[in-house]
Amino acid sequence: MFSTFQTNPKSIGLKEDYLYEILATTFSINNNNIIPNTACMGIRLIDNRSIKLRPYPNTSTYKNLRKNKFITLNFVDDIYLYALASLKDFKRSEKSRIFLEEYYDYYKIENNEKIHSNSEVFSLPYIKQSWAMIACVAMDEKQIAKEDDLGGSKVIEFTLSIISCNKFKESFKIFNRAENLALETIILATKLKVVEEKKDKALVQKIEQKIEEYLVEIQRFGKNLSALKAIEHVKDYIKNLKD
Repeated sequence: MFSTFQTNPKSIGLKEDYLYEILATTFSINNNNIIPNTACMGIRLIDNRSIKLRPYPNTSTYKNLRKNKFITLNFVDDIYLYALASLKDFKRSEKSRIFLEEYYDYYKIENNEKIHSNSEVFSLPYIKQSWAMIACVAMDEKQIAKEDDLGGSKVIEFTLSIISCNKFKESFKIFNRAENLALETIILATKLKVVEEKKDKALVQKIEQKIEEYLVEIQRFGKNLSALKAIEHVKDYIKNLKD
């Protein structure tokens, strides 16, 4: 895979204070083995050196990032991978591991003043289907109050310092209508689990109705295979969420 190393995220087309939906890969360590975890996240570029990210405190992204500080931000064209990464089915062991090692490669970075470790070289997991990837280390965090359709909640805002920015190939991809709706459906499905746990029947019904509307629209567009695979995964996830 061809790779162009950059240090400026604007070199891959990012603009300051825009919200970008990416796949964020963090990791835990188990018996000296790296265990990657990937989730759909929104990021904002603050300047040429820093990015903001706001995971919920109960997520693996938050726990991993707080413990070992490292994260890779993956820019991926395939909307189906967003569904696989974001909607993990923990009720069926085989399905729960669907986003497995086959999707990852490892990017070696040289130690510098941002990385407090005795190792001279670090290997960070990233999604090998990415067209670009930004490796970061968390430098600061603070609690933020957030209001949305789930009501009031608290998220942790991390300030990420950019270690490196790599462009693996050109991408002129702009998600079409079906793919944009698939992404919105995936985000709604992640919220559905939260409101199910809160036992808010009215909000569950509202989200389910919106998901159903989106599913109908996506199927109406017809031939977008990636979007169709994504919504099949969404439907399977919701079905097993209720079983």
